[in-house]
Amino acid sequence: MLDRLRKLVPKDEVNFNMPEISKNVKNGVLAIGDQMVVSAGTFLTVMIVSRNCTAFEVGVFSLTWTVIAVLRTVQERLIAAPFLAFTYQPRFNRTTYRGSSIAHQLCFAGFSSGVVAIVALCLPIFSGRIHESALGLSLAVALFFNLARDQMRALSYTDFSFFRLLLLDSLVVGSQLVGLLLLSWSQRFSLINTNIILGIACIAPLVIWLRQIRSTFEINREWVNFDWFHNWNYARWLVGGRLIGIAPIVAVPWLIAYFRGEEGTGIYAVCSSLVGLSMMFVTGVNNMFQPRTVLEFQKNGLGGMLASLFSSITLMIVVLSIVSLAFWFVGDRLLSTYGQNYAQYSFIAFLLSISILIVSVSCSLGNGLVALNQSRALFWSEVSHCVGAVAFAFILIPSYGLHGAAYASIVGSAAATIVSMITLTLGVLAYKQSSALQHLPVLPAIDEIRRI
Repeated sequence: MLDRLRKLVPKDEVNFNMPEISKNVKNGVLAIGDQMVVSAGTFLTVMIVSRNCTAFEVGVFSLTWTVIAVLRTVQERLIAAPFLAFTYQPRFNRTTYRGSSIAHQLCFAGFSSGVVAIVALCLPIFSGRIHESALGLSLAVALFFNLARDQMRALSYTDFSFFRLLLLDSLVVGSQLVGLLLLSWSQRFSLINTNIILGIACIAPLVIWLRQIRSTFEINREWVNFDWFHNWNYARWLVGGRLIGIAPIVAVPWLIAYFRGEEGTGIYAVCSSLVGLSMMFVTGVNNMFQPRTVLEFQKNGLGGMLASLFSSITLMIVVLSIVSLAFWFVGDRLLSTYGQNYAQYSFIAFLLSISILIVSVSCSLGNGLVALNQSRALFWSEVSHCVGAVAFAFILIPSYGLHGAAYASIVGSAAATIVSMITLTLGVLAYKQSSALQHLPVLPAIDEIRRI
């Protein structure tokens, strides 16, 4: 797929260094290992919830966590993405820039959790049910600490500190699972207690991480303000585009709940959790290749960037094709681990894995646009994904149910990948054109007159 892009770059611009390749392989293994731990935590959490709750309650759990998914995505694009894009540049390679990123995240997490808590406290006024208020407050607790954990992961990626991150994420996931199993064993399992456990399990690893990096950042009020406005100018298109891009993740479960009820949402959530095994790999590879792609562009230009993109896309296609085949042949057995009543929905899981296979290419291509500092171009990929997935979900779910939702996901992924390929090609051409203009010889005025 990248053949056309690779032809735009001379072959001698791509350098292969064996020690560097070995280091990249090591980082890749650690990054994927870390994501395996995180995704295994999500997978097992949903499994424990599904075994201790009804499909209706699983649906409620899925719908409430769509709120956290939205805010985590906003934070990633608003705070983590600008930090990644600029931290390798000389004038941003400073402790105050790192401190500004941490300060921005704390403000965002505090504000977001506060809003969720206020809404939760107001719910009894309209519904008269105290339980919904308690569930909302527990969600606010989980939100604050999970947003802080995401910041820890983002800064660790830019530092290429994958081993330390693997240990910290293992501590988080281990604490969460032990807490949930204790709830189940003591007959105190509820969605409220589940949210609290998923939040407070992040505290100890966050404290350890902050103690380890305390000498690498400095929070200065003036720089915090300056860096905020600078990052906002870059990130506003990313935030807008990503909010549109994740609209299907939020809208489709709610559409299923509307047309098929919360039980249908719970079944779809279980299938999505199983397919999280595919998304685990995509995220892990992307965590390693995104900073690498940006750094390769800074060091080796288009050649390094395109070589990084080609490697990531090839790896994703090969591995995710094998994973999809596994879902086709043994998906029913895997779903039965959530409960025997879920085994009949294996074809939905297979369709969702195909959707992730397709969208993984778009994710990799997006790393190239990030490296080129063309955040606006990502907007159109997100828009195409949203329009394709949500529009087809609205059309197909009433007639085809959960299968219609899965087919709509494939349509959205295909649209995003096509648009990403077009925008990256245009971005590479524009960069080459601007670079050529910068290197044109400037003739003195007298020579120009003599030519005439």
